[in-house]
Amino acid sequence: MKQCVVKYSIVALLAGAVCTTTAFAQTATPTPTRWVINAAGATPNAMPSGMMQQLQATLGVPVKMVRPLLQPNSYLVEMQSLPVLGSLQTPQAIRTALQALPGVRFASPDIQLQRTAVPAPNDGSYAANQASYMNTGAYASLRMQDVWEQTRGSSNVVIAVLDSGVLFENPELKGRLLPGYDFVTRATPPTGERELGTVINSGSNDGDGRDPDPSDPGDAPPPGFTCPDGSTTSSWHGTTVASVAAAQSNNGQFLAGMDWNAKVLPVRVSGRCGIATSSDIVDAFYWATGSGRVDPTIGVNPNPANVINLSFATDTPLFGDSCAAADMVALAIADARARNVSVVISAGNNSGGAVQYPANCAGTIAAGAAEQDGQLATYTAKGGSSSFLTLHAPGNSNGLYVGASNTGESTPNPNGSTAFLFAGTSFSAPMVAGAISLLRAARPSLTPSEIETILRNSALPYPANADFTQGLFGFARRNCTSTACGAGLLNVVGALQATRESSNALPVANVQQSAVVASNGPFTLNGDLSTNSAGSSANLSYSWQQVFGNPVALAGTTNSSLQVQSGMAGNIAEFALTVTDTATNRSNTSVVRLANVSANERTFTPSVDSSGGDTSTSTSPVSATQGGGGGGGGAMGLAGLLGLGILLAVWRRILGVN
Repeated sequence: MKQCVVKYSIVALLAGAVCTTTAFAQTATPTPTRWVINAAGATPNAMPSGMMQQLQATLGVPVKMVRPLLQPNSYLVEMQSLPVLGSLQTPQAIRTALQALPGVRFASPDIQLQRTAVPAPNDGSYAANQASYMNTGAYASLRMQDVWEQTRGSSNVVIAVLDSGVLFENPELKGRLLPGYDFVTRATPPTGERELGTVINSGSNDGDGRDPDPSDPGDAPPPGFTCPDGSTTSSWHGTTVASVAAAQSNNGQFLAGMDWNAKVLPVRVSGRCGIATSSDIVDAFYWATGSGRVDPTIGVNPNPANVINLSFATDTPLFGDSCAAADMVALAIADARARNVSVVISAGNNSGGAVQYPANCAGTIAAGAAEQDGQLATYTAKGGSSSFLTLHAPGNSNGLYVGASNTGESTPNPNGSTAFLFAGTSFSAPMVAGAISLLRAARPSLTPSEIETILRNSALPYPANADFTQGLFGFARRNCTSTACGAGLLNVVGALQATRESSNALPVANVQQSAVVASNGPFTLNGDLSTNSAGSSANLSYSWQQVFGNPVALAGTTNSSLQVQSGMAGNIAEFALTVTDTATNRSNTSVVRLANVSANERTFTPSVDSSGGDTSTSTSPVSATQGGGGGGGGAMGLAGLLGLGILLAVWRRILGVN
């Protein structure tokens, strides 16, 4: 059992705030002086005889040829001054007059277009506390605004967060959550056994065992007791972890998540004092992935995960501090991968020690923590292996991460939604999970092995003196090696570029962020940043379809922007945008979600199936080529048997791991 290093400070506080949207100011567009004329009967490099004279006579001002376009029969011309005639004072009037000329097929103004980049999110903590997301010049910066220009994720991707549960009413998660499940088996003891005042019997802290409610009741010990990590208050750890991966972004408050659209499947595995058992974790793995045996009481998860995040770790001295192949968590990870699910686990907070269990199991992505300059945070675990991939994800100075939380010390404060700064590999893990969900949005067919290869090959090398060792006089810095540290620093821009440059590149449907809405409509969903297989906006066709929720009234289903005219009152609806590159005849789909503020995400069920099929399975398909789970039955070896009765001394107090 290890006590986590904790650094935090309040950066924002919500007390019944109302979310508003801001309209961008529109500036007057000057009358363009350059126009493209497409003329019938033109030769490749010459406008039809007499056309220039007709243009000058119509406009009443001198006109000169600028150049022919590569587009056949089109020419760029420029007026030497603006028309002086009263009837030609607007661009519309000029266009009408030009198109009325004999032989002119069309006339288009040469408009100056601004780059349609994703601006810096307007969330309050973004600029101050998420410098690791910005291109600030720091070595380890993720340049997330460059990523969001290409994809902001898809609601078709599900991130399962195996943790303490979530606060469903937190504004950073509202509109992004699936129903989930509570896998904490041990019912809450009335007080808790203790040794010298420290709780050693965790319990569920919600008064019961397993049930369909993954809400976080708080993980504080009873009054007068202390948790093994020294804490006495609730951590709201699962809410924080989920927010790092997928917080509602650009909503004018708190923070920006890595993925602006992915859905979060909350799976509660830890109770009092943030303690989880490996057996509960294993069950949660199989339920989240839709593999293994089906318990008739629990039922089948209707929203199988594409990515699993587990921000827990421990030492395993009985196993030589390693992860055996015949271990139940290792087998659960292997079966998750067989279901095409990537598994991200926090490396641990053991101040330079080796990657902890179960992040050291084969097939995992072990997430450690770094600082903005690329140096490893002094609390992080580290170490490379051929069986698992180690990446370090950057926080701000000293490896601090900002995440959503609650001010309640024991139970949730109804008006206590807030954001704090945290330290720990608990929060580097969901940063990696969010990056993977963005890659899955850009290329849904990626397998875990392909994702790991992309992340490994695109990782930024550690800078000089990134490693550290503890000595008599504190931490001493030294250079990293792949064995001592890992594959490198998370590089989302490079990983996304590699994904898009892979063979048989796909177009990308870049939908806007999912949102919580307060009215019945209308709303506009914008896919203008979508790109073709080569990364440009040419040769794209668009097709929108509602795939979840009660039916709504739609318009513009073949445009880049969809008009949701009405039908959102009390509704949660999802809309799939399929873009097709007409030059390559390849398509890709992303999904965006609108959730009405009055809808209960934990209990919402559409009254009518808008997709024409089973809505319970329409939002996260699993590859039909992947086999079922549950493999490796029978004897699991000493490690697996011992694991059945061992607590993962999985502490996360506010920061989450060890």
